[in-house]
Amino acid sequence: MSERALVLDFDGTITEQDLLDEIAGRFGDENVFAEVETGLLGGRLPLHEVIRREFAPVTAPLDEVVAWVLENARLRPGFPELVKEARARGYDVTIVSSGFRELIEPILEREGLPWIALIASSVDPDPDGWKVSFHDEDICPVCGQACKRASVQALANGGRVVYVGDGYSDRCAAELADRVFARSGLASYLEERDVPYEPFDDFHDITRALR
Repeated sequence: MSERALVLDFDGTITEQDLLDEIAGRFGDENVFAEVETGLLGGRLPLHEVIRREFAPVTAPLDEVVAWVLENARLRPGFPELVKEARARGYDVTIVSSGFRELIEPILEREGLPWIALIASSVDPDPDGWKVSFHDEDICPVCGQACKRASVQALANGGRVVYVGDGYSDRCAAELADRVFARSGLASYLEERDVPYEPFDDFHDITRALR
């Protein structure tokens, strides 16, 4: 392992849209989706419970959802260039996602990037309702929820961590990192807490900043 790690969120960070939200709304129950998202942002429901509830009404075959994902998911510009630059500078590059590897891996394959290290949750596409298995089930002593911090800490291996994210699932891990690139809800969260971060629109911004 390198002494430097570049860790990236997937949904809404590497991809332009949040695929979990898109799929839960499109293939699940819009009312359930709205209800649990309100509970998450209001602090009444932990993230894992929200994701479980959002995907319980999804009954579509996995192949159907993957086909939709491959047709509609778009990567934020500059991602392959960032990966190349980071690796050239000695960073280990890893995606750490609360999303599902069954949906992420086909996108990476489509883009010719199947070799990028991936830590992600998984889903059993039961026709009676999708069942989620999370990669990070242990409760974090810092935020009080199961979160990405332990995975990111292990990837750091005592070295320097650059974290890139956009949303709720990135909060605790971002606060652990040595350098953070943030957008959208994560940027607002860090700003409110006076945690330093660097904004980005696409990955070309981050590639230039790493040089």
